[in-house]
Amino acid sequence: MPLLGAFDSGLGAVGAAVLPYAAAAALAVSAAAARADPAAVVNALRTDGCGGVTAVGSPARRDSALDAAARELASRATLGDALGRVGYPVTSSTSFHLRGSREDDVIRRMLAERYCELINDPTFSELGVHQSGAETWIVMAGRAAMPFVALQDPAAVERRVLDLVNAARGEPRQCGRERYEAAPPLKLSTPLSAAASLHSLDMAARGTLAHEGSDGSVSGDRITRAGYIWQGSGENIAAGQLDAESVVAAWLSSPGHCATLMQPRFTETGVAFALAPQQNPSIYWTQVFGAPRSEP
Repeated sequence: MPLLGAFDSGLGAVGAAVLPYAAAAALAVSAAAARADPAAVVNALRTDGCGGVTAVGSPARRDSALDAAARELASRATLGDALGRVGYPVTSSTSFHLRGSREDDVIRRMLAERYCELINDPTFSELGVHQSGAETWIVMAGRAAMPFVALQDPAAVERRVLDLVNAARGEPRQCGRERYEAAPPLKLSTPLSAAASLHSLDMAARGTLAHEGSDGSVSGDRITRAGYIWQGSGENIAAGQLDAESVVAAWLSSPGHCATLMQPRFTETGVAFALAPQQNPSIYWTQVFGAPRSEP
């Protein structure tokens, strides 16, 4: 579920998956701090029809992954990063950051003043909460189903990722604050694909998105083992995206992954995914980039 990681020759970056619908907000209010149940407040607003908006009729379910995502927001992660790090299979999402009080009545008033339309959105079927001091973070989201129809032909998926990546490289692109000129297309490399496959399988077996393998290896170690003689390497990883389009879009939306993908020094690549149907996330992706070293 949307999780990402990028590594480029010693440069690491963590990003976020593309979210079809995301919003974040902050309010400040002076009030005495007290323990509260923001999830119950949100669901009361949904039941009552917040701000005159038609009531949803069903409460949003409390979800532990979204609780964890709310904690990530408290650490200054973006909403996309937060959902990606906890592996939530998102279709739509929003977040609220409230400052000044933990009292139910105050939280209710802050939410009702500005966010009724979002709170009543029926696509947000689950929510998570984190509180620290007089601050409250609330995440609401819709959970994606997990069909694997688009992944039945791994070779075709690999080619589709390559086509999408090369199309992206074929145009100038802004990756965060960095501007990249169009880069030459990448070629598929069998050793790089082998290394990508082994790492995707390793992540799926552990249920962990990480550049470090279970044996302590990093991308350069793995492509060397696969017989690739290199002078530069990079790696993008992700989890939860259900097709080639989604994973490439996620990488392009994250400055670190985008920068790795657009690096002109890379000329070859390998792509692979591994399924973990009983887990959440239930799919793990690896794309390895390489610049081969010429033999003397």
